[in-house]
Amino acid sequence: HRTVSNQPGEIHNPTPQQSPPNRLEMQREALYQAVNEDDDPTRERTFRNLQELCSSVREGQERTRGINQELIQTTDEKIGVFNQSTERINQELLRNNQLIQQQNERLSREDLQARKRLSRHHERLRRIKEQQAQELDTFKTDINLADYAQANGYSIEKKKSSVNCLVLKDNQGDKILVGINQSDGHYFYSSVNDDRDSGSIIDFIQNRRNLNLGEVRKELRPWINEPSNPPYSPKQATPKLTPSSPDRHKIITQFEGFNVIVTHPYLTRRGVSQQTTNDPRFQGRIYTDHRNNVIFPHADREGVCGYELRNQEFKSFSKGGIKGLWASNGSKDDTTLVICESPLDCLSYHQLFRDDTTRYFATGGTLSDQQKTILKGVFEKFSSRGGQIMIATDNDEGGKQIEQELRNLAPETAQINRIAPRHHKDWNETLMAEIRRQREQQERQKRSRGRGLSR
Repeated sequence: HRTVSNQPGEIHNPTPQQSPPNRLEMQREALYQAVNEDDDPTRERTFRNLQELCSSVREGQERTRGINQELIQTTDEKIGVFNQSTERINQELLRNNQLIQQQNERLSREDLQARKRLSRHHERLRRIKEQQAQELDTFKTDINLADYAQANGYSIEKKKSSVNCLVLKDNQGDKILVGINQSDGHYFYSSVNDDRDSGSIIDFIQNRRNLNLGEVRKELRPWINEPSNPPYSPKQATPKLTPSSPDRHKIITQFEGFNVIVTHPYLTRRGVSQQTTNDPRFQGRIYTDHRNNVIFPHADREGVCGYELRNQEFKSFSKGGIKGLWASNGSKDDTTLVICESPLDCLSYHQLFRDDTTRYFATGGTLSDQQKTILKGVFEKFSSRGGQIMIATDNDEGGKQIEQELRNLAPETAQINRIAPRHHKDWNETLMAEIRRQREQQERQKRSRGRGLSR
């Protein structure tokens, strides 16, 4: 009872409870006592009680036996009924299982048949799609897009076309370029006026006539189903095209949107005079874009392949293009070939050392393998005519390296020499220094004449 440790307290021991008396035992004691007593009435009464008790016990036993028999009989009957019910249930379950199994087998057969029909349907759809895709591919490869464009009012500008790109124009001023993709053999086009207007012959039709794909198929099927009698036959055979990459085609399309110039503020500030840019040697070799950048086109054996962009504090090369060679116009009477690193240096060199028998090439910097291949052919052809090759690269280590590479490309019999600026890095710096020197000389002459008149 919450006694704190180390403190004295009373210990309470509960008093044990006495178990209640056994009544059977008490009656047994009373019976013994009555028997032992010499009391005849009591013994007789006790004997009668015992006889009655025995009779009651026997009756209870008989009734219990009867009840047990009834219970056994009832239980057996119920068990029999239960067994019969269970048998019927089992039979019903068996029949149901058989029906379910038959139904499953039927469903399995129907499912298998449905799968086969679906597979055949998918196969038909696959063949249809494959045929449609093959038909579209045939449209793109077998129908000459240039012929189809001519049948729809376009005409070829042969002077602007090249071996890998045909330039066509209609009466409404729409100009397109047609080429063949070297990766898949498809004819494709691009518009000069709208850079979003490009693609295959399918796109060409849809962008101009607003037809859906089914209508386009009907439009083009006569072109492939009747090769001996096509819907249109040009008066003159359409030039054959050499397959090219989409990047080159894009460069050519962009180039068609440039304008030829004879002068530009950028060139004027760099000392290049209009007399120089207007020289027949450079006419049609300098362009400008819509941002007023100066454009120097590069070409390889197949035509325009890239271009340099120049402006004040800006220098770049066309995205997707490759370096070829910028070249001046040539003549069969040319006796000298000058190689510079930039077109600006070529113009400056010509202005410093004007010569009507000199042709110019610019590499755009270090040489690529493709440029070396082109230059090797140019050197061999020029040397075979007895021409002289002048290496006019920059006066630095890079210029010396290019010089050595150019010498390695030239034939052993070639007349090849090196000319480099003495006091400046390149020929444009030399030109600007010469212009400043001439201006200073003119100023001195003016001052000298002024002093003479004052006397």
